[in-house]
Amino acid sequence: MREFLVLVLASVLTAYLCVRYWRAILWSASQQRLSEATRELGAWIDDAQGEKSLATVCALLKVCPSLERNGDRKLLAVRAYDRLLKAAERILRFAGGNVAAWLEAERKACAYFAAVLLDQRVIRTSEWYAGQVTDAT
Repeated sequence: MREFLVLVLASVLTAYLCVRYWRAILWSASQQRLSEATRELGAWIDDAQGEKSLATVCALLKVCPSLERNGDRKLLAVRAYDRLLKAAERILRFAGGNVAAWLEAERKACAYFAAVLLDQRVIRTSEWYAGQVTDAT
């Protein structure tokens, strides 16, 4: 019985720390401004259906070449957080307006994070093609 209780408490603590980590990543991305190349994407994310735009931004990320090793780790973490939020949205579908608004804002933040990654890739790739970056790492 004690082992089960320890397992449950450890799982809850791990989940809590993961959510805090994901939210810290989203906050750091929200402090960055998008360049002219992706500014329209940021405005699109802020629209009414912006919380559903993560899949579209991730598709754009697949098209843009990645010059960094393991550059998608944070994106995988944020996509997992978005899935968690989507599941919570389904479960709490009939919850009050504050919860729904918070979930929508968090999902938009996930999409904005992906837009920041796309912006960084576009800038890095254009610098590489211009010859300003010589090493792909």
